[in-house]
Amino acid sequence: MARELRRRGYAVGRYQARSLMREAGVEARQRRRWRHTTDSEHSLPVAPNLLNRQFMVTEPNRVWVADITAIWTLEG
Repeated sequence: MARELRRRGYAVGRYQARSLMREAGVEARQRRRWRHTTDSEHSLPVAPNLLNRQFMVTEPNRVWVADITAIWTLEG
C-alpha cells in the first residue's frame, strides 16, 4: 500500500500506511501459504492395492474404501 501511495505522489512510509489502513478499517488480504500434503519419498510401508480399480463386488461388506482428500478449512 505504501509503495502505491508513493507512486501516486504521497510521502508515506510503510508504518504510516499501516496506521492509516488500520484507522480506515482496511485490512490486507493474506496470501495463503502453499502446503505440501503428499510425501511419496518415504521409507514407510505402503499397503498393496488389493482393489485394483475393480469396483464391482459380488456381495456386501467385501470392499471398504475411504477418501483422504485434503480440504482447506478456516480452522486450518
